[in-house]
Amino acid sequence: MATTFGSSNPSSARRLFVTLALASTVAVIWWIYSQALPGRFLYDEGPLLSQLPSVHDGRSALVFILSGESGPLGRPLSLATFALQAGAWPSDPGAMLRVNFAIHLLGVFAAFLLAYGLARVRLPRQQQNWLWVGLVCCALWGLSPFLATTHLMVAQRLASLSGVFVLFGLAAFVWAHLFARERPRSANAMLFSGLGLGLMLATLSKENGALLPLLALTVLWLWIPREYRLQTPFQRGCILFLAVVPAVLVLAYLSQLLADALEHGYGVNRYFDLEGRLMSQPAILLDYLRNLLVPRAVAVSPFMDRLPAPSSWTDPPLTLVAVLLWVGLLIVAFALRRRAPYLLFGVAFFLVGHLVESSFVGLELYFAHRNYVPAFGIYFALVFSLHNLPVSYQRFRALGLTAYISLFALVLLQATTAWSDPDVAAELWYEHNPYSERVVQFLATQYLARGDPVAARKILDDAARRSPSLAVIQIQRTQLCVGQEERFPELLAEVTDRLRVADFKQNAVIELSRIAKGDVRDLCPPRDLAALDAMTNALLDNPVYTHSPQAEAELMVTKALISAASGHHNRAIEGFVDAFRLAGKVDDALFAALLMMNSDEPERARQLLDEARRRAPANPIRRVVWMERINSFEALRKRPPEKASSGTEHG
Repeated sequence: MATTFGSSNPSSARRLFVTLALASTVAVIWWIYSQALPGRFLYDEGPLLSQLPSVHDGRSALVFILSGESGPLGRPLSLATFALQAGAWPSDPGAMLRVNFAIHLLGVFAAFLLAYGLARVRLPRQQQNWLWVGLVCCALWGLSPFLATTHLMVAQRLASLSGVFVLFGLAAFVWAHLFARERPRSANAMLFSGLGLGLMLATLSKENGALLPLLALTVLWLWIPREYRLQTPFQRGCILFLAVVPAVLVLAYLSQLLADALEHGYGVNRYFDLEGRLMSQPAILLDYLRNLLVPRAVAVSPFMDRLPAPSSWTDPPLTLVAVLLWVGLLIVAFALRRRAPYLLFGVAFFLVGHLVESSFVGLELYFAHRNYVPAFGIYFALVFSLHNLPVSYQRFRALGLTAYISLFALVLLQATTAWSDPDVAAELWYEHNPYSERVVQFLATQYLARGDPVAARKILDDAARRSPSLAVIQIQRTQLCVGQEERFPELLAEVTDRLRVADFKQNAVIELSRIAKGDVRDLCPPRDLAALDAMTNALLDNPVYTHSPQAEAELMVTKALISAASGHHNRAIEGFVDAFRLAGKVDDALFAALLMMNSDEPERARQLLDEARRRAPANPIRRVVWMERINSFEALRKRPPEKASSGTEHG
């Protein structure tokens, strides 16, 4: 029986049919996603890709790749793929989205290999079902509308690239068991590359790739029969050092994060606490499950921020109901583990895949792209459960699955088509989650693009009434007062009062800075420098903003820009110097030095630049960039000096 894995192969005709079906599935997926083109850049791309214009050769590309700050490991592999597309930023989102789609197609192939291998492990003599399970599973996973935001949002390439490496790593792990008896060297290579190389590539793309060892152990313990598990010392050593040990380290790291969250909470960056996040996740996981199995185009939204966290385990009642449902599902799955092992395997795979982003880690509460890998377990369990239907039901199974896959394709097409029309998409997304400050901004922007500032202002006012603690929405209300200019003082007083007690959001600080630099379309003439200064002072009066050195420094920079624009250069210089000493941003030192030189204080500027050199970062890559910025500035200033105008841009 042990040799059936290597020797039993589907017929050539069946393999040809499945190959053509798989190729057709890939082509359909590509065509459906292409309907979303040319696409657009959204909120996450700016912080992630803003330095792409500096990439012009191999050295600058390396600096960009190794300077990532979006995660503990910097996510250099994902950044490398963006560095190869530096010319597409910021004008060609379609080029970047096509790469996202191509990565997803690789994921479809990985899902096929994994599902095919898992079917062979459990059905060694049912050749007719191996390819069938693999094909249907990868089709559902690849066409799943709820996973579409992973590819339609440029920045979520991090999640898809990491997920693809996880799926390929798991597939190699499973196929190592299939080859172990007849081709042990190939099995050893697959085992080592799947667990070792797969883990490295996945985590360097995005940190949740570190769940690969835990997922591999889930496959091993809940799916692979004991008689087919790897036996040689090398193989057992690989599993120990490349799966068990990393899994223990991941659990230990998560335990440390939990201890830190219990002791310190999430800080001012989140509007919910640890208990609120833990209470929210059972219902959110249930909603993920519903959207994975019953697709809806409206759920394919990039804007799921600011969802209200539960007040208690019974408010809303769904919180406790969701907990009981998950506990009941796990009990039933465990009780049926011998008769229906796919149920426990699918549920466990799904929950383990959510162990980082859908547990106690202080991320935002809800994002569909977190299901990219976990969804595989759900779709595999669903498909595998249908493999042994009686012969009399085979035709109904085929018709039912064809209809189900077609439904996925039609809903996905509806979603991608909506993404290509921002006016339609904005209305749908706003209706789906009116609490999202991002969707409010997006919809208001669409109204402005259509020349309707009154409607845009109404959307912002409604959001401000619904969530008065959203600082950036309060600030943006002052941008639009067409036809209501005489009421602006009243509006400004209301906004500044709200800003003094608003929740912390770095984007509010950035918004004020953008206004000071003149980067925002302003349809409110009364909003002058004094109004901007009043809003900046209001945030400086808010303790949650001065608690953050970075936020306080950026607010100081905004006040310095206001002073420079008002002709108060000495006050502007002091503001930039104080911001530099507080947060240590070289741009602040350079702008202060520029103002000093233009104020005939070259010696003071030289001393500040020497101080900036002494404060260069310890990180060698960032240190090189830091020193080059200073040297380039000095070389430029050796030219005949030109007086800076009051509107000189910061940075």
